[in-house]
Amino acid sequence: MKDPMTMGEIQKVSLEILKQIDAICNQLNIKYCLAYGTLIGAIRHKGFIPWDDDIDILMSRPDYEKFKSHINSHVEELRPLRLFDSSVPHYPYLLPRLSNDDYTVVVDNEEPYGMGIFIDIYVLDGIGNTFEEAWNFIKKTSKYPRLIFLSTRNHYHFGTTKGLLRRMLKLPAFYYAKMMGKGYFEEKLRNMIDADSYDDKTYVGCAIWCERPKWAVVRKDIVENLIEVPFENYTFKIPKDYDAQLRQWYGDYMQLPPEKDRIYHHLYKAYKK
Repeated sequence: MKDPMTMGEIQKVSLEILKQIDAICNQLNIKYCLAYGTLIGAIRHKGFIPWDDDIDILMSRPDYEKFKSHINSHVEELRPLRLFDSSVPHYPYLLPRLSNDDYTVVVDNEEPYGMGIFIDIYVLDGIGNTFEEAWNFIKKTSKYPRLIFLSTRNHYHFGTTKGLLRRMLKLPAFYYAKMMGKGYFEEKLRNMIDADSYDDKTYVGCAIWCERPKWAVVRKDIVENLIEVPFENYTFKIPKDYDAQLRQWYGDYMQLPPEKDRIYHHLYKAYKK
């Protein structure tokens, strides 16, 4: 087998996907913005965090449905781009990803399903009109994305879970998730999310993938009011009030983490086909 791609090579392909997303969104008048580690990179490094191995963007549910419709109706024109979401057989997540089919990724502890180098699209639904209401909603739903993830693992592994107690609790959760299956938890979660609620709510969030609850709740006006900033010699959209949002997510985001924590977080290797 070929040697896996380097971090820099993966970032270069990811950047090309982001440029295509930006072009499609501009064409269709769709709003998106950089998020999470990618947003930190834009502000702190004017590009990728050097040890970050992916790109994250936010997009509202109405805009995502428009984006998805465009991708699916221009399949041949947009090759090698391919959209993965829960409608793709054997795709183990609810979180959509736009992938480049010229590459393949081999993911630790997961069955292959044909995905290449990708960008994560965090789809935002309406979840409350007050922060407390939104926070309570996320607390009720956050277990389901975790159980969906566990249900699609080949075997138990503590992964990035820290602390002896949390690792012990993860084992029975893994067996429960495997017994019930992805579809069971997906239906539970979808029944709790009102896909038409985005326009009616003050607070929005990505309930379909909630790795950390404090990352899920976002005031809608923050992701609606956008500016452009440099990122790897291009410009992309970010929230105008990025500082408030990043401080909610990370605290002092300008402070570099300890050197031991400057590692990528996806357990995969990427290869050029």
